[in-house]
Amino acid sequence: MVPTDAGERLLEAGKAILQIGSTLKGELETFARPKLLRIGILQSLSSRHVSKLLGSFRRANPHVAIEMCDASSEQLVELLAKRQLDVALTILDDGDSKFASRVLFKEPYVLAVPEDHRFAQRESVTLADLHDESFIVRTGRDRFQDASNALVSRGINIRVVYKTAQIDRTLALVAAGVGISFIPARLGTPAVKLVQVADMGLFRTFGLLWSREREDHIKQFIKFAENHSPPEF
Repeated sequence: MVPTDAGERLLEAGKAILQIGSTLKGELETFARPKLLRIGILQSLSSRHVSKLLGSFRRANPHVAIEMCDASSEQLVELLAKRQLDVALTILDDGDSKFASRVLFKEPYVLAVPEDHRFAQRESVTLADLHDESFIVRTGRDRFQDASNALVSRGINIRVVYKTAQIDRTLALVAAGVGISFIPARLGTPAVKLVQVADMGLFRTFGLLWSREREDHIKQFIKFAENHSPPEF
């Protein structure tokens, strides 16, 4: 049976309609499926700041599905390199040059002392005041080595009594009177007094790291994080 010209036109029109329907179905499925954003968070970053930033972003962007994880700065860089994260909120330094980055805020280091320490009632101390003090040393990707170099260059000796990468343990040991420590200013606790070190001038710089090929995917989050970063000290 040979179709008429009208029949052939009808057949072609039907094929076109089916193709359009298939395309629309795919587009609708894409719209229905939330866009996934995988965010890595430095584990020592203030919980208050993290919850405020991510909670606000989720409320403002309900169409974006978010997967988050805590990790050390070294682990976050590794996860980015393996493309298991889209973006990391972490400490920035010169070793991250293979990734795109954006500075969000800077946080100074201060001296954490127990409430009954001789420095507890002072607004500030100098590096020279720290001679022969017992110190709890923060390990990992921190700035203690820079502070230690500043002490050594001035002939100031300290006694290292404990080394740990855990900020909660550092604060607990300080509160218990085991020693004192340099910590980021936002990480204080009521049982610990924070004292400025007038001649130290150390900061840690927080920001976002991401692979350059993923930039279009995370532009919205980058802009949001910039607009919702805490003020610098």
